[in-house]
Amino acid sequence: MPMPIPHSSSQHASLRWLNTLVVVTLITVTVAIAYLGYYYVGAGNRSQVTWFAPELGCRPLEERCFTALGRFGEMQTQWHYQTGQLSVEMRLSGLAAEQVSMQIEETGSRWRQAAMKLEAVSPGRYQGTFEMPLCQSDTHLARGSLVVTTARGLLGSWYDLSLPCR
Repeated sequence: MPMPIPHSSSQHASLRWLNTLVVVTLITVTVAIAYLGYYYVGAGNRSQVTWFAPELGCRPLEERCFTALGRFGEMQTQWHYQTGQLSVEMRLSGLAAEQVSMQIEETGSRWRQAAMKLEAVSPGRYQGTFEMPLCQSDTHLARGSLVVTTARGLLGSWYDLSLPCR
């Protein structure tokens, strides 16, 4: 008959710490999954915009940018800038928009922000042109954001723009 090996108190303490770490890790993972589930499945409400980042490496003035709007749909945008006019063309797929609005926020000057509604050109396609104020420096540093009002709520994306002054 084998003799039982006595357990030291340090082994019991190590097991308690290990159990505590396992429980804390499980709670952290559960909270992270709940947050992601709420954000992607329950996103969109009427009181505030749920923001979705554009694809990595997006160059909005050079190419069409893609933004996944959670599980709701997707947005493709192309920005154009010519002699003081900033225009955007946006294509929306996977959901119906009640309204699409554009907001421009400029940093580093007295002019702060302006907003306008985009007009529907065809189903799922919107466009708008905004007159930029006169430049006070070499470039306009601005953030253009698009917000889509849907039956599910407000969904949006943003684009950082460096507009040349001429």
